[in-house]
Amino acid sequence: MKRFFFRTTALLVSFAACSGNADSEGGNEMLSLLEAKIEIARDKFVELAEAIPEEQYDWRPMDGVRSFREVFIHIASDNWAPVVMGVEAPEDIPVTTEMDSFRAYQDQGLTKAETVVEVRRSFDFILRALDETRGRLDEQVMFGEREWGIDEMWVALVTHMHEHLGQTIAYARANEIVPPWSR
Repeated sequence: MKRFFFRTTALLVSFAACSGNADSEGGNEMLSLLEAKIEIARDKFVELAEAIPEEQYDWRPMDGVRSFREVFIHIASDNWAPVVMGVEAPEDIPVTTEMDSFRAYQDQGLTKAETVVEVRRSFDFILRALDETRGRLDEQVMFGEREWGIDEMWVALVTHMHEHLGQTIAYARANEIVPPWSR
């Protein structure tokens, strides 16, 4: 974890020092690092989503927090966020640039099998989107109530993704489910 933090910090500092040009070599290095972190998260989210028994998908540690199912679909929803960067999602994905569509996507009431499919599809999309935005990191986009740089949005998305990965790992351990990669 320390290595990830220091390496990420070093890349972000070098990224910021590139004379305000996020599309420079430093920006591409940062995206390559983020791509690797997305791939790690994808593999772990999919493995964990498959390992949780369906009868435990609605387990939550207490009222007012997301269940396993809700965390998995929340991450899938957020993985469609690059639509606000102008990356086209498949036609059957109901997420648009409107924030309400992200909430509606999370309220679909999917089965475990459908949730796993959506998690996989969303990670395929976010990885494609990362590649499609490589030359546009300096652009600004609206997401929610504020304007974001595409470079800034990528860092936020990957950080958020890993936060929820930790959440699902804690949920699994609380239910005596060993994450598949830890066996």
